[in-house]
Amino acid sequence: ANCLKTVVEHNEHMERRAQEESTRKMLSNGDNTRTAISKMGTTATFLGTTIVNSTTSILKDRAYARMFGTSSLASKVPVITYGLWASRDAMVMGSSFVLPEMVSETLKEGTSMTKQDALRLSQFLCPVLTQVFASPLQLLGLDFYNRPLREMSFGKAIFERSRFVGQNFSSVTAARVARMAPAYGIGGIGNTYFRNEWRNMLIRREMKNMDETSTDQDRRESARNLVDLVVAGERDSRERDQGI
Repeated sequence: ANCLKTVVEHNEHMERRAQEESTRKMLSNGDNTRTAISKMGTTATFLGTTIVNSTTSILKDRAYARMFGTSSLASKVPVITYGLWASRDAMVMGSSFVLPEMVSETLKEGTSMTKQDALRLSQFLCPVLTQVFASPLQLLGLDFYNRPLREMSFGKAIFERSRFVGQNFSSVTAARVARMAPAYGIGGIGNTYFRNEWRNMLIRREMKNMDETSTDQDRRESARNLVDLVVAGERDSRERDQGI
C-alpha cells in the first residue's frame, strides 16, 4: 500500500507540473482539482490493495484446500468458508494499514516514546498480534470445507470445530506470524522509511535547483515543486494523526 501510495503521489506531482507549465488558467483549474485527485489516489490505494490481496489470498487458499483437503466431497468450497477467509483478510489489512496509526497515538500519549518510534512499534506488533484472531478464522474455513458435519447437532458441531481449532491453533498461528511479520511488519516499516527518504531527496534536489538556477522562471518552478512536496508530507502527517 505504501508503494502504491508513492506511485500515486508521484503521478499527482507530475500532473500538477504539467498543468502549471501550460498556462495560468490551467494552473487555476489544477488547484481546484488537486483535492479531488488526492482523495481519488487515497481511495484507490486502499481499495486496490484490499481487492488484490483478498482475492489472490482466497484463490490460493481454495486451491490448497482442494489439493490437500481431506473431504471426500472435494468439489465446491462452501460460502461460509469464503466469508471466514474474507473476514480474516480484512482483519490483516486493517491491522497493517489502519490500526497502527491508532495504536501509535495511544502509545505516544501513554509512554515517553516519540511519534516515529511509536508508529514503528505499532506497525510491527499489530499485524503479529492480529494473527491470534485471524488463525481461528483460517482454521474454521478449512474445517467447514473438509468436514461439513451436517449429520451432527448444532451443539456437537460447535464442540468438534472448537476442538479442531484448539488442536491446531499454536502451529498455525506460529506459521502465520512467521509469514506476516516480515511482509507486513518489517515490510511496512521499510516501505514507510524509503518513501519518506524518497520525498526528502526530492525536497533537497529542488532546494539545490533553487540555489543554482539563474532565471526567475526556473526559481518559481522549483519553488512550486518544493511546495508540492512539503504539502504532500504535511498531508501524510495529518492522515496519520486522523488514523487514515
